[in-house]
Amino acid sequence: MENPKKTKKLTLMCRLSHSVILMKNIIFLTSFLAFGAFANAQNAPTAGKCPSKYAANKCDAGACVADSCGPMVKLAVNGLEKEAVAETTKVTLGAIAGINHCSTCVKSGTVMVKYNADKIKVADIEKAVAKNGLKVVGHKTDFKVKGLACQSCSNHLTSILGKTNGVVNVDKVCHMSGIVAITFDAKKTDNETLKASIHTTKYRVIEAKKEATAATAPQS
Repeated sequence: MENPKKTKKLTLMCRLSHSVILMKNIIFLTSFLAFGAFANAQNAPTAGKCPSKYAANKCDAGACVADSCGPMVKLAVNGLEKEAVAETTKVTLGAIAGINHCSTCVKSGTVMVKYNADKIKVADIEKAVAKNGLKVVGHKTDFKVKGLACQSCSNHLTSILGKTNGVVNVDKVCHMSGIVAITFDAKKTDNETLKASIHTTKYRVIEAKKEATAATAPQS
């Protein structure tokens, strides 16, 4: 004959064991769902910005008081892979008469110079850059464009600009931010020509209230 107390004890232990297993399953499921939600949030593109593969590297061109720094030229260069070279280039160019401010960006391979157009020409700035062992491969410019509603729009404009005479590279066309970044040969084209190329499509350049940089004219 079975012992009632022993049977009751076994029943309680069995129920307790089932409760523990159930609790473990609930904790595991909750943790799994929470991790999945976190991973999705981490991978989701930030509103108003392009996914990382479309993002352009940005470097500060330097702050100036009012308009004292004058127009700015952005040069795409080869050989600017090391911070030491970038720093030497910045110091060397900054000491040249007519150059008001110089900054460099290793990530994007860019030298940005604000200068006095009455004292120095862009061609002279390029020569000074070359003396530092760097090769100027083009000028950089960017536009804020409206009408880029989707990735297909970005692809379409990229194709149009890529066929434009003087365009070295279409660095970025982002439908989420509306930013179009281009590297071009200043001897073959300029900002106005590139803008006109964009306007051959349904997309339109949003004119800034005040130009941050002067359009670079084709050089002879």
